[in-house]
Amino acid sequence: MVVIFHADDFGITPAQSKRILECCGGVPGGRGALNSLSILANSPCFEECAALLDGRPAGLRVGVHLNFVEGPCVADPAQVPMLVDGRGMFRLGYGGLLAASALHGAELARQVEIEAAAQVERVVGRFPELAGALRLDGHQHTHLIPAVFRGVLAVAKRPEYALEYLRIPAEPAAPFAAAGVAGTIEPINRVKRGLLNYLWRRDRRAFDAAGLGAYTEKSAVFCGLSFSGHMDEKRVAAVYPRLREVAETRGMALELLFHPGRVDAPEHCLNPALPGFVEFSCGEGRDVEHDALKSEALLAIARSEGAEVVA
Repeated sequence: MVVIFHADDFGITPAQSKRILECCGGVPGGRGALNSLSILANSPCFEECAALLDGRPAGLRVGVHLNFVEGPCVADPAQVPMLVDGRGMFRLGYGGLLAASALHGAELARQVEIEAAAQVERVVGRFPELAGALRLDGHQHTHLIPAVFRGVLAVAKRPEYALEYLRIPAEPAAPFAAAGVAGTIEPINRVKRGLLNYLWRRDRRAFDAAGLGAYTEKSAVFCGLSFSGHMDEKRVAAVYPRLREVAETRGMALELLFHPGRVDAPEHCLNPALPGFVEFSCGEGRDVEHDALKSEALLAIARSEGAEVVA
């Protein structure tokens, strides 16, 4: 079975991106279970961080981490005024995008398509081979907000791209209860899990109508929300067998999402003025998830699944 050990947020800074690559056994000096990552196209350090992926191992999947909430836009700000302020910085958080989706859905979807297209074009322009194997996920999982989802699907459907993977972060709850770790989930993460599962139930019809292929072929059973910021080796190893059972039953891959790249100072974040984002990017939880990917417990799981880049 395919098990994806994934890292979000590659590209904030070179140092932070190198820390992510330390968790991949297929790169010089690297050791760990990491076999997938997604890059932030809107980072001011995009070019310098992208260069770190030149010569990457063939088994390391690379995707686009679509971002509509933090840092500068990639498109012309005049084309996406709903999304940005006068400086071209994203101005809507999760709640703002939800409200805009409900009140101005068609226009939000149109502007999201413009911005998503610009971000995908920047990444594919740097790595042309990705056009035929496009992998998409979203910063803060905002891509499941209905109007945002429609805008993202419009880009994924473009004839110049072949969608290989679209993250659907609708995390199943039962494996956590069965593994005896449900009590370690923070209340806010329970709320987020419920919201994202609800949004996916709404989005599923749009996905099916998009003609992109079967959901079970384009996505994976997902884990990375309930333990967000605390994907430590013991809890991941405990819930993994139950998640694997779900994935096998559905005939799907399994994605385990980590954030192993800690930013060393608030001023190096995409938008140092945003509370919440800065704490998460600079928090010690990222060191916990970095260490988990390099742990013997997760390396053993990766080896048992025949991962290509593990060392």
